[in-house]
Amino acid sequence: MTTEQCWEHLARGTVGRMAYVDRDGPVIVPLNYRVAEGRIWVRTASYDQLAIHLPHQQAAFEVDHVDEHAHTGWSVLVRGHAEHVVAGPGETPGDWPDPAPWPEGLRWMTFALFPTTVTGRVLHQADVSPATGQGRPGSIQRHPATPAGPASR
Repeated sequence: MTTEQCWEHLARGTVGRMAYVDRDGPVIVPLNYRVAEGRIWVRTASYDQLAIHLPHQQAAFEVDHVDEHAHTGWSVLVRGHAEHVVAGPGETPGDWPDPAPWPEGLRWMTFALFPTTVTGRVLHQADVSPATGQGRPGSIQRHPATPAGPASR
């Protein structure tokens, strides 16, 4: 997937997952977001773990879509560093995107993820054939649908 296609997919979504590291290791949290100015924008509460551990840190953000019936989908991964964008309580300046969090409670802290890399992949259904003595009974073997196989990040 091209970088432009990745941003198009990101711009259509409203929920993704932010990954960061706290004192116990990697953490991934779902949250609402918006895309503007080549950044991912999120809001959280000042007491939330995200607000405590995200500022000035490396982080990753992922959005994807999967069609389980068709065995197809796409995934976009944004890596970069997060910065707290200063604004007053309940204030999002007019030219900033409002990520509009779904959970109850006040979420006044606005963060922007400044990307260093944006990658994506499209998932295509593989050619599935019955197992031929390999694996467990009833298992299937997957063969790439194209000579190059599924796209990778």
